Amino acid sequence: MKNNPVKQTLKAGGTVFGSEISRLRSNDIPRIYASAGFDFVFIDMEHTCFSQETVADLIQTARACDIVPLVRVPEAEYVWVARALDAGAQGIIVPRVNTAEQVQQIVSWTRYPPQGIRGFACNTAQTDGHTIDIEDHIESANQGLLVVIQIERREAVVNLSEMLSIEGVDVACLGLMDLTVDLGIPGQLKHPSTVTAVQRLMDIARKNGVASGVISACQDTIADSMAQGVRFVSYATDEILLQRASNQAVQKLRSVCQELPVP
Repeated sequence: MKNNPVKQTLKAGGTVFGSEISRLRSNDIPRIYASAGFDFVFIDMEHTCFSQETVADLIQTARACDIVPLVRVPEAEYVWVARALDAGAQGIIVPRVNTAEQVQQIVSWTRYPPQGIRGFACNTAQTDGHTIDIEDHIESANQGLLVVIQIERREAVVNLSEMLSIEGVDVACLGLMDLTVDLGIPGQLKHPSTVTAVQRLMDIARKNGVASGVISACQDTIADSMAQGVRFVSYATDEILLQRASNQAVQKLRSVCQELPVP
């Protein structure tokens, strides 16, 4: 089975970086991210219209390029988690996780019995075409998959101690915009309520040996989060990166043109 260097790096206390695919249905995006040096590619199913087939194609390209494919499922439901993992995802990101009971269920969906309730599948999407012993496959899957839960609600912040004490959670990832909306202070990242909630997550995650994470298109926000101890970083999206690179290119070209002597 393919190793999961993202999980290994986090377990060793390191930091990992990735970016999201949320608009461009192209297998070139995982290749570009891998070439750029990202550790993981975050394939979104929550805020996109991507089909299961599109997600499966992106996962397989990522695996072939040796960049870890993570899938954010639309909802905390077994069927979405199972499909993503059976398609070869090396980890899942689950939005709006608010209780310890939810965490227990999510972890169980990623583990084969007796550690969990995942239905058995061992296909080429997971093995990259290699022959593998069934027991080795089960052990590798149970130990190697990355479980990321998103903290996006006031309720989750209140329940963090119970949630992060459950074995099997690798990352507690802040959904900052959703959290501020739920707190009644949309977009106010410096508001005392936001700052308090973020610090609570950092402290409890550190106490329980869980990596904290952030998803943001703002480098200043990411820098501030990393200074506080965030080690799982998802920066921007395919669309945002392309738009920013295009803007910079056009500005540079026009600047060069303006500096040329008039013929």
